[in-house]
Amino acid sequence: MTGRLRYNDLAGLNKLKRVNHSKAYHAEDGTNTNQIESFFSRVQRAYVGIHHRFSLRYFDWYVAEIAWREDMRRHGNRGQTFSVLRKALSRPTSRFLCGYWQGNRPPDLIWEKAPV
Repeated sequence: MTGRLRYNDLAGLNKLKRVNHSKAYHAEDGTNTNQIESFFSRVQRAYVGIHHRFSLRYFDWYVAEIAWREDMRRHGNRGQTFSVLRKALSRPTSRFLCGYWQGNRPPDLIWEKAPV
């Protein structure tokens, strides 16, 4: 991963709200940057501590895994295991992972940017 994550990198995935920190800590509607800054920090720590490198082809998968870890951090190993098994066994075979070891690789871009 080269460089730092930026808010503009998320523009296609979510409705983006901004806070002008030179004027206020948070916007009048309660918008703040605490959660995304915390998440970016977790992504950077995962890059250093868990994965050691990210492939841009699978970057959204890495981020999804880190988000899952964030959501499940208060559950024990048993709860996490059953959560993974329940979700994996209730879904059809992934067209991106089926035949992965035989050379079937996912396309370069799995998600599309939302219209602005």
